[in-house]
This record gives sequence, C-alpha cells and structure tokens, in this order.
Amino acid sequence: MYAKLRLKCMQKDDLVWEKLENDMDEWDASVRTSDVYASVVAFILKHKPGKGKKMHSAVRGGYNTVYQLEYEDGTSVIMRVPVKDVVGSSEEKVLYEVATMRYVAEHTSIPVPRVYCHGTAKDNPTGLGPFIIMDYIEHHQNMSRALLDPKRDIDERPVLDPNITEEKLEYLYSQMADILLQLSHLQFPRIGSLIEDPRDGSVFVGGRPLTANMNDISIHTNAPPSVLPTRTKTYSTAEEWYRALSDMHMIQLAFQHNDAVEDEDDARDKYVARLLYRQLAIRGQLFDETKEFDGQFRLFSEDLRPTNVLLDKDLKVVGVIDWEFAHVAPAQFAFDPPWWLLLLEPEDWEDGYDGWMKAYEPRLETFLRVLRAEEDKMAAEQGLDASLKGLTLQQGKPTEKLLSERMRESWATRRWMVNYAARKSWSFDFVWWRFLDQRYFGPNEVEDHQERLSQLSEEQKSAMVECVSRKVREKSEAKIVHWEDKGAAGLLESMLV
Repeated sequence: MYAKLRLKCMQKDDLVWEKLENDMDEWDASVRTSDVYASVVAFILKHKPGKGKKMHSAVRGGYNTVYQLEYEDGTSVIMRVPVKDVVGSSEEKVLYEVATMRYVAEHTSIPVPRVYCHGTAKDNPTGLGPFIIMDYIEHHQNMSRALLDPKRDIDERPVLDPNITEEKLEYLYSQMADILLQLSHLQFPRIGSLIEDPRDGSVFVGGRPLTANMNDISIHTNAPPSVLPTRTKTYSTAEEWYRALSDMHMIQLAFQHNDAVEDEDDARDKYVARLLYRQLAIRGQLFDETKEFDGQFRLFSEDLRPTNVLLDKDLKVVGVIDWEFAHVAPAQFAFDPPWWLLLLEPEDWEDGYDGWMKAYEPRLETFLRVLRAEEDKMAAEQGLDASLKGLTLQQGKPTEKLLSERMRESWATRRWMVNYAARKSWSFDFVWWRFLDQRYFGPNEVEDHQERLSQLSEEQKSAMVECVSRKVREKSEAKIVHWEDKGAAGLLESMLV
C-alpha cells in the first residue's frame, strides 16, 4: 500500500521543467554581459547616488537575479529582478512585495531592506524587466546556515543539525518567534495582497492573494491566466478563499499534460480527492471554527524561513528578506506551527511524513516554549500583566488565545495539514489520502477513491470517467500544450462539477 501512496504525490511536468531550465540558462547568460552590468550600475546610481566601488557578479536565486553595487563608503545597494519565465506575474509580484516590505517596516520592528525605487519593465532602461532597488543588508550568514547539520554534503538538502545545543536553538528560534508574533498581530479586513496607493503611499489589500502555488500552476502547467483569480480579486471570507484554493488543485490536474497520473486508478484517485476537498470547501466544512476567524485575516509570508533571515557574527537577526508571495490570508494560516523548524518540508524528508512528524515534534516543543516567552515579553513591554494566562494583545487589547496555544492546537488536531494541503497542489494527493480523507469521511482501509464513489453524484461520476480517459490519453502524448482561453474555460467547467 505504501508504494501506491507514493504515486499519489504528483510530479511536475518533466518536459516543462526541461524547457524552463534551458530558458533560465539562456536568461542567465544574457544578463551577465559587461554592457548589462554597466547599465545596471548607471541605473542604481541614478536612484542612490554615490561613488561606486565594485559591481559584484549577479546571483540567481529561486525567483530573482540580484545585482549588488558596493560603494566606497562600505555600503551596498542591490537591484533585484524576477528571473524571466520563472515568475508568471513578475510586475504584480514586485508591486505586492514592495508594499508588504514598507508596511512591515512601518508597523513592526522586523528589520527589512529600505526600498529606494521599484517599477515595471517599461520603467527599467536596462531591459531586465520589473525591478526593486534597495539596501543590501550586511550580514555574516543566514539563519539556515547557522542551523544546518555540518556533516551533510553541501549538495544535499539542508537538515537541522541533530546535535545543535539547546541554548543555540532556543536563541535562534526565539528570534524567529518574535518575527512571527509581530506578523500575527497585523490584521486586515480582506484576504489578498497589499498594494500602495500612489496618491498618499498608504497600503491596503487591493490585489489577489498571489501565492507560490498559483505561480507554479501558471509556470508548470501552462494554465492560462484567465482560469486563475483575476488580478484585483480579493476575498471577504475564509470560505471564499478555501474554495478558490480547491479550484486551483483542479486547475493543476486539468492542465498539467505530462507526468500527471500513473494510470487510470491513479487518475481516479486524484480527481476524486479534488472533488471531495472542493465539496468540503464549498460547504464550509473544512474547519469547525472557520467563521470564528472571519474578519481576522493576517499577513502570511509563505517564504519566511531561516534561509531568508540574515544574521550578524553574534547570530542576531539583522534582516528579513524575500517577501514575495506574502499575502493576507485566513488567520488559520498564521496560527499553524511553522514547517521550517527542521529546515526541510515533510515531502522532502527521507523517512516521509511520519518520520518528519516524529522528528518535528520535539523541535516544536522548543519553539512553542520560546514563543511563549516572547509573548510574555511583549505583554510586559506593552504594560499588560504577563500573568494573564490565555490572553495576548491585539492593537493594545487582549484576545482569547495566545499564538503559542493556537499553534499547539493546530498541531494536536492536525489542522495544519488541511492548510498545507490547501496551499500545495503537488503535495495535495498524498496528504489527502494518507491523513485527511478519513478525518472527514470515515474509514477507508485502502486509502483511495473506491470507498468514496458513494459521495459523488451521477454527474460527477460521468465527469470522472471523462477526466480519467483524457489524462491517460495525455500520458501517451508527450508534448507541451498551450491553451487558449475559451478551450481552457470549457475544460475546467467540465471538471468543476
């Protein structure tokens, strides 16, 4: 049975991956010429005048290429541009990221880079596309490096050092806890991404919640933008957003042409899992407490992890970078325990999800202990009697539960798995059948679609047959498909029964 469950985690399209890697290599070569470096220097100096000393070689990350200009006074500025073809909505991403950084800088003590200028591709004379020009934060290392197992090869996936001292772990975790605690206090009236009002610089929820998963769907399945939420779409309730997230899982299955299914049985499993999850989302049955949190939407940064937290030589946080895909989300997302305590996500753990959870739990206890201490510290600093148990501050007023208590509840009830499944289309199938299906629908010894056919209407069963036939046929037709809006809309409608 375990071998079958392994197949339920969908792989990304190999043909698309291969093309993407070739495109990235071409992009990388084109943005490292002497002419490009010269134009970047001139552009940076226009917005941050001074005497330039050294232009560092460009560094390509997961989503961005970064140019660093060092000045004679020892300071540095970077220009950060999204990597072509890796980000589906690069101008949108830049707009949201800058607004988020400025809001966080104004409303918290979290150290974020100062932004000098940002703009669209037409605002950038270097020809490199949308950009952000901001301070380079001097640092000794990132937190991931400080937590890393030194015995692992540099090419291996990063894993928390099993022999790290409790004192060092508590010190690093406590700083992350402070960051998460401050972010959890930022409330907004709607779900979406932050944008700046050009008239007065105020920041508000004005764009769709642009997520890493949404970007991956766009890039790795070639799903047209028309089937995803529109750019100005925001959400007034958590239920609306969970429904949109469930739709995206179906979009991923619908439009990923290659490597989507293993066989007919696997296709049925994946289609039925998405139908059931969407059904729960539509009915508002994913959480008992969903309505309790409505109107309490919080800023949630998907990429907030030790790799993006910069430290000085004394291991003190001096900067938090890479705010891409940060958005205002249902409060439940902010109340989940952070996945990065072991540095690796559960799907990347050598012993699978069960092994990950076993290794994670003692580290979570350490994190919750230091988070509780940070909560007491915050309460004391704001003049509230720290002995008030079960209370924390929200805009100077006590609320029902501490963040540490919320996180403990989320772990104990496995609520975090519901959100994890909602956010990650390529991990969805394994999490659903292994952990969530029986939570909602009762015993299912084989952990697949057979026991759930009674939950489907005749119309849904007919749609399943059509979907399975198409996915199996696509498996034998290796190619990259580009969809037109009309055809894409019709296909999606046939699956969202």
